[in-house]
Amino acid sequence: MKNAAPLDQLDDIALLIKAHHPLILLETLDDQRASKLLEHLADRHKIPFFVWKFHKGLMRNGANQKPIYGTSAPAQAIEHLLSSNLEAVYYFQDFLAHVDRNEIISRLKELHEKFIHHRAALIATGTHPDLPEELEHLFTRVKLRPPSKQDYYLYLNDLLRDLRQRMPVAVTLDQAGVNQLLNGLRGLSLLEVQKIITKAVVETQRFDQETLSHVLKAKEETIERSGVLEFFPTQDKFGDIAGLDALKQWLQKRSKIFSDTERARQFGLSAPKGILLFGVQGCGKSLCAKAVAAEWGLPLVRLDPSNLYQKYVGESEENLKRAIETAEAMAPIVLWIDEIEKAFGQAHGQDGGVSSRIFGTLLSWMQDKQAEVFVIATSNNISELPPELMRKGRFDEIFFVDLPKAHIRRQILELHIRRRGHALDALDLDRLSELTEGFSGAELEQAVV
Repeated sequence: MKNAAPLDQLDDIALLIKAHHPLILLETLDDQRASKLLEHLADRHKIPFFVWKFHKGLMRNGANQKPIYGTSAPAQAIEHLLSSNLEAVYYFQDFLAHVDRNEIISRLKELHEKFIHHRAALIATGTHPDLPEELEHLFTRVKLRPPSKQDYYLYLNDLLRDLRQRMPVAVTLDQAGVNQLLNGLRGLSLLEVQKIITKAVVETQRFDQETLSHVLKAKEETIERSGVLEFFPTQDKFGDIAGLDALKQWLQKRSKIFSDTERARQFGLSAPKGILLFGVQGCGKSLCAKAVAAEWGLPLVRLDPSNLYQKYVGESEENLKRAIETAEAMAPIVLWIDEIEKAFGQAHGQDGGVSSRIFGTLLSWMQDKQAEVFVIATSNNISELPPELMRKGRFDEIFFVDLPKAHIRRQILELHIRRRGHALDALDLDRLSELTEGFSGAELEQAVV
């Protein structure tokens, strides 16, 4: 990929090398993208580029290059760097698994002392890696931002061009489909994109709407691997929700912001932050979250606050940070926080301050987030929620979901009767809607069943 990262990020890393930062930790799990980035950086600044892999050794980048003899072990590789005294960029893949050994720590300290006097750097990758205390102050951490929509677009063009040189490929996706596909790729590594698109195209010899389904399936697996978020398939549409007209109008007015984010940005519109739905149980709050994602063509992920809390110190806070980072990497996306009062309604409980810290992290993120993550929080008891959660700036709007009135009950009954393949002619729906006064939507569905 020619543009593996924004130029300003390339310049940031180049500046660290020029300023004699000899040990750099690049926070990412996308090793392929990191390698392309560093290769591009070394080429731009005319610096030799080496890659080290465990059991293979240190190898200079370029055609027909072989690993340097005796550098397969990490200690041997660092020893080679110490003896060669070459100004270069050294990319060590899967290196952090070995840094807890005393001999590695000792050699890294020696390498830092030597490299700090000239333009050379050892760069390792990982995500939130825990370094030994002796090394933490020696490494400079840099967070590699995820690929942008333009990055994915350029990468797809290159990938399709290579595939069309090998086989005929019918490309039938229109502009709207391409936008939806690019949004679907967000959060996936370049290696994952290559595997998904190549498999889909080779199997069907088409680049069409079916390709998008392969992408969404891969995205579901990526979300599930996070261990905190749960992917929800979205089939319901606004037409499957009776009533809630004010909410539907509010959402429909903002739908185009996500379908054409660039145009919205040029017009001066920022992405909506989210909504809070509260009210009677069984009246469609969860259904609405699913319908919004389906209507806007966005993935829906559910955060169950109860999954955040763990028994070890710091683990609960780390779970929330991981959930937020996963959601932002996947943006644009709908993040559904179900029954939010169960986790954040008693934020100052007797739990050693864990709830307070988690709640503070959530508030700060909701206030300052720039990523296109639309939050839908549902609550059955809004009186348990702290007032600072509900002020403007955290949610765009708060909607109350009440028990359905007579004409809405009639619509709900119609929906469920039709969904089960039965005719409405033999039923007195007006009479049924009168008899079911006080029923919730869930109770009406069970009455039909």
